[in-house]
Amino acid sequence: MAFVSDGAEALELLAQQPYDVVVSDMRMPGMDGAELLTNVSRRHPEVARVVLSGHIEPEAAIQVAVAGHRFLTKPSDADTLIAVIEQLLIRTSAAHQSEARRIAGGVRAIPTLPEHTDGIIGLLAPDANLSYAVQMAMHDVGLTAKLLQLSNSRFFGSRPRNSSVESIVNAMGVPMVQAVAGAGHVLRPTSAWDPVIEDHLRTAWRHAVATACLVDFVASPANRPHAQAAALLQDVGRLVCLAAVGDKEGSGVDLGAETRDGVPFRDVGVELLHLWGLPPPIVTAVAQRDAEQSPDLSGLGVAAAVRTAHLLIQGTESACPAAGRHEEELAQLLSHPQLKAQAVDWRRAADEASRQAGLWHSNGRH
Repeated sequence: MAFVSDGAEALELLAQQPYDVVVSDMRMPGMDGAELLTNVSRRHPEVARVVLSGHIEPEAAIQVAVAGHRFLTKPSDADTLIAVIEQLLIRTSAAHQSEARRIAGGVRAIPTLPEHTDGIIGLLAPDANLSYAVQMAMHDVGLTAKLLQLSNSRFFGSRPRNSSVESIVNAMGVPMVQAVAGAGHVLRPTSAWDPVIEDHLRTAWRHAVATACLVDFVASPANRPHAQAAALLQDVGRLVCLAAVGDKEGSGVDLGAETRDGVPFRDVGVELLHLWGLPPPIVTAVAQRDAEQSPDLSGLGVAAAVRTAHLLIQGTESACPAAGRHEEELAQLLSHPQLKAQAVDWRRAADEASRQAGLWHSNGRH
């Protein structure tokens, strides 16, 4: 552990030896916290970044949101800070964890689709209401991802009741959601990208939105908030890795193997969510999205609900080569005594969720 008096000293120290975590005050002499952590993210993306600050204006908060991973309000007691640092020192189970952290730590913007432009413009209108903000967030994976990250800190509004998109938007308030949506360095439009990459992004996006809609039917009421968030973020690793294609640092992306620099997209996504401090059930469900699941005594847990909804939506996607391979697993899941009575309704709901997701992304808004 080392202590320095300003940002320049911190960068000098990082250049001399490796560190796992940087904790910075927002207000410092010379280089402020946002500038320091932006430099750290570019030069040392493998280093986790924590911001300490008192009252902060929305514009400055968004700068911090891009630069930092975790956000603590001042005064913050030592136990809270120690707990955050200890969480960031925990290694995920990913085999490529060090490389996954380097890639995830360098993520500064979440891709958003060009057809969402009208929806974002509507959200930024002075008369945009809470209902519209919730709908936009529910259908924009990039916006949801950032709001979930920021919801862990009182910088960005009161604490939400749970991890549902509606609860988070309600706690943050429309002005803060507008500030996040309107920040070009938070959400990155895909309009200038290769059409093949954009098509991959759009497919993953629609699947995530459809799965999140369906999981409300599949998950138990207690598990719905976590399951909804995990469904929306199930392919966040794929999204941020594909977003790097065309950038200098994105040359290591292998679409066929679904890896970046040899690291599976899923491992990158899991590490990113861990850095952001999302609740463990969400991170676990994203990590286990492709693992076979089964009901427990209370029905479908978060990971099992996301897996089941994922397979049901996959079955509606005629272009998906994996749909047939997993039909036997899905049939076995749905034949379980606790689920059998709902199987027909869930398949119908999957068709409707997939259709609605396609309509939303064709129109950019309801």
